[in-house]
Amino acid sequence: MKWLLVAAMTAGLASHAAAADAPAARPAVKAPAPAGFNWTGCYVGIQAGGSWGKSEHVGRAGDTSGPTISGTFNLTGTVAGGNFGCDFQIEKTVLGFENDLSWTNKHGTAQDLPPFNVAGTSSTRETWIDMFRGRVGYALDQFLIYGTAGVAFAGTEITVSNPAGSITDSKTRTGLAAGLGGEWAAYVDSWGAVSLKLEYVHVDFGSKRYVDPAVPMGAFTVGTRDVRLTDDIVRAGVNVRFNWDAPVVTKY
Repeated sequence: MKWLLVAAMTAGLASHAAAADAPAARPAVKAPAPAGFNWTGCYVGIQAGGSWGKSEHVGRAGDTSGPTISGTFNLTGTVAGGNFGCDFQIEKTVLGFENDLSWTNKHGTAQDLPPFNVAGTSSTRETWIDMFRGRVGYALDQFLIYGTAGVAFAGTEITVSNPAGSITDSKTRTGLAAGLGGEWAAYVDSWGAVSLKLEYVHVDFGSKRYVDPAVPMGAFTVGTRDVRLTDDIVRAGVNVRFNWDAPVVTKY
């Protein structure tokens, strides 16, 4: 019995010593939550939509504005083109710029009004539009709501027709653009994202002089005129965005 007691005590001491030397269990570490989407980076894309607007041909006599030739009339057409830009996100605010160039066939025609030749017509057409705009937005993770404003350029032409024939005058116009839109990062990867956008932009090109000096045409004269022009554009687009050292995020 005495030897059994000594053996039991020795085994107990050895077990206690081994337990004391064992490393302590490490607490469980939770994986970090995935980082939210960051809009910082540059992008390229394509876009297309519809364009509506208004124009008016107003007669000129030297430096004096005369009566309206056409009255205000509507223009309609489509736009399609490409764009590129860059964004920089600070917390939830996104600052950036975008330049886009689009082909358009927007046009409209009106019959001339008295005291001008009522057998004549006046037309306004746009052939391309280029806009350089700043963007200020608010990010909701993969969603971005933004306002935009900047300068616009457009290739335009007016055509005046009467029984003796027609004449066309082309000019490049400069105006101011402003609008708003939304963008959604639909597919996200470590290199960047593919985003979908929808935006509205209003452009005011003001007034510009055409057919100066006046052009005789048979028994008629095509008079000098100031042509007013505005655009309202609604378009959708797809952007491929490249991030700047952003953290890897889960694919969607």
